[in-house]
Amino acid sequence: MSEKEVKKICSSVSLNLVKWKLASKEGKIILDYICGKVYSKEKDEENNKSLDDHFDEELHVKCQTLANILNKMSEAVAEIELGEDKAVGLEQLCDLSVSMNKSMLSNKSFNSSSSNNHNSSIIELDQSVLLSSDLTKWTQTILKCYKNQLKMNQIVSQNICHLKSREEALKHLVCPARAGY
Repeated sequence: MSEKEVKKICSSVSLNLVKWKLASKEGKIILDYICGKVYSKEKDEENNKSLDDHFDEELHVKCQTLANILNKMSEAVAEIELGEDKAVGLEQLCDLSVSMNKSMLSNKSFNSSSSNNHNSSIIELDQSVLLSSDLTKWTQTILKCYKNQLKMNQIVSQNICHLKSREEALKHLVCPARAGY
């Protein structure tokens, strides 16, 4: 049972990481377009004033596309969170099973063996073993990183058309810590 569950959890998380990467590449293309459109003629103030004076339908469509990409990223994070919940549940189930087995073997009460619940259960896989706590820590780390990245992407998306200069916009796009777009 545990091996199947581990594979389901890992494949779900992996699938959503691939979805994130695809959305990220798509978002990078859209951000490059927006940055080029909004900030390419910055030195010519007359052109900037004319850009501000009228509604640019194509730019609006790209901003909507960027919002849709953020929704895809939010959905991927939500699915990763479900995987993390399943990993936590699997860890608790494995630990409970081990605790119950110890209790039954040693003829001790459940409460006296529950002090060992901090020890993680071992899940046997085809060619290796996995601590249930490692799966949980792995999914929690991934979830935390992608939630943080989603927040940064949302900030960039909200501000990309409202920056003072092309240089400032490019800093938002090429910051070394940004792997999300």
